[in-house]
Amino acid sequence: MRFLFVDRLTALDPGRSIETLKNVSATEDVFDDHFPGYPILPGALVVETFEQATQLLIGVSHDFARVGRLSGVHRAAFRQFVRPGDQLRVRCVRTTTAEGVWTVSATAEVDGRRVASAVLELTLVEAVDEEKAHAERLREILRVLSAVPVTAPGS
Repeated sequence: MRFLFVDRLTALDPGRSIETLKNVSATEDVFDDHFPGYPILPGALVVETFEQATQLLIGVSHDFARVGRLSGVHRAAFRQFVRPGDQLRVRCVRTTTAEGVWTVSATAEVDGRRVASAVLELTLVEAVDEEKAHAERLREILRVLSAVPVTAPGS
């Protein structure tokens, strides 16, 4: 994961859901080209934010012995632009219980307004070889993000 789109973990319910924050900064490289004079976070990077949060959820849920491979994005909708200075609140909720496949409903909000949503489908694989390195990166990301207290569901 070269670019990290999760700045803070705000809630985690292993096997079920995760909530994260992404602070959108004007200094991010993407804004050099997208678009000069009117910077907008590309929708593909919002989907990447969903995927990274989901990867953390999968890792925690399987003690980092399994990782997800994104196999599909469905019903992606982008309702408002995400701009520098925005704080993107992401919620990903697992909606299936099929063995080896996770379907996740993901939403993003800025200032309480939904800006994007999508359904992600991920195939779970054992963390061996290159997936093991990916799992270890996820474990380290979680360690760093966990330095800030996580809100338990229902608290």
